[in-house]
Amino acid sequence: MILEIDELNFGRYTPEQLAAVRPNLERLADITRRNLRLLDGVLGVEVDDSTLHRKHELVRAELAEAHSKIETMRHDLATARAWINQLQGRLAAIEDDEEDKLYRSVGLAVSAHTVVIAAARRALLQHHHPDRWPPERKSAATASFQAANAAFARIKELRG
Repeated sequence: MILEIDELNFGRYTPEQLAAVRPNLERLADITRRNLRLLDGVLGVEVDDSTLHRKHELVRAELAEAHSKIETMRHDLATARAWINQLQGRLAAIEDDEEDKLYRSVGLAVSAHTVVIAAARRALLQHHHPDRWPPERKSAATASFQAANAAFARIKELRG
């Protein structure tokens, strides 16, 4: 959208129209300032560089601060990655513990008391006993019964 802006009468345009034109006017102002500086250089006109120097120093300071923040974020990210790796290692060690897997396979914790293990063995083997299931489910029940029986035999062996 192109608007002819009268310096004395901004009121005839809506705020939306002015907001839409603003970025283009800012870009045009930057280009005009650059061209004027180039023209001054060609004509040999001395320019007051104090404002430009202050702006340059301000931008350099902001850039240095941004670099500092980036380095801080990189350090924080590296620290977070190290923590994640350490926690994943701990989790893998816990999950990969064969004894823990054995106990979990029958619904128990490694710290379960012997009486609890005996009760769980009776209940689980009774639940999976092939004679309690209809003929079409007997083979699955037999496999579950044998797996549970083997797990409890290994637990008994580990408990010695």
